[in-house]
Amino acid sequence: MLLSLLSFAWIIMSFKPAEETIDLESAISAKLISVEFISTGSYSGESLIMKVKNLNSKKLIIRINAGTYFIAPTSDEQNLLIPQEDLLVLEPKASKEKILNGYCTNMRNASPNSDEEFTLGKINVKGMPAFLNLIKGKKLENYTLQSAIWSLTDHEPVSNIDGENVTDIDLIRKELFKITGQEETWYKSRQAYAINEFRQINTETLRINGKLNFTTVKGALIHEEIYDSEGNLLFKLLESIAKLGGEVGYEFNLKVQGWKKGNYEIRLMEGTKLLKMFEFVV
Repeated sequence: MLLSLLSFAWIIMSFKPAEETIDLESAISAKLISVEFISTGSYSGESLIMKVKNLNSKKLIIRINAGTYFIAPTSDEQNLLIPQEDLLVLEPKASKEKILNGYCTNMRNASPNSDEEFTLGKINVKGMPAFLNLIKGKKLENYTLQSAIWSLTDHEPVSNIDGENVTDIDLIRKELFKITGQEETWYKSRQAYAINEFRQINTETLRINGKLNFTTVKGALIHEEIYDSEGNLLFKLLESIAKLGGEVGYEFNLKVQGWKKGNYEIRLMEGTKLLKMFEFVV
């Protein structure tokens, strides 16, 4: 009798409710959940609140797939894309809220108002599946993801893509230059994004950074001159001595915050001799 009771107790203790892993769209179609997607008022990063309720007695693990797309309530507002997979665990019959990291895909539309309800949709943009696969599992800053997405959806410069993990950033840029057909640039241009009173996105280039590769002789005195699109000399940087000859290169960083938008060039000089010219856009 004691053995039977112990066995029964072990069965009760080891019993676990059934659970199911399912993607968001399938869970909605199967009526396993009820869900709302509410704007936080942001266009990038923590931009949506998912309010969801489990309608059945199974524990659900909801998978929000990379590429999940949300449509704004009006056509003049920005739609939002989930670029990296996310998960939500729902206990039986439980309700929960989760912040989703969605990113704007319509740069020239108005940023969403807070408390607006979004709906699920589909996105069809050239190169998007390859891009989503490329960034899978990578830890990237919000501004990196947003700049990369805009290069696909809004034809913004791939040169705007910058970030802390240089190896990942260089790989992403290389692939996006191919996908978009843009000419590969020698530099990265870090951007600042801000919303104006009309809920439109203003952009400003903060700095230019990249590697200047050129040919010289050991001991040569090298300096840089910066020119605007009209050929006006803006300033001349201090001379430095080339420690090596032949093919050499060095990292170049230039703060350009507050500069007028347009084309500029760096003229790499040895005295009055032009060694090489590097163009960039602010």
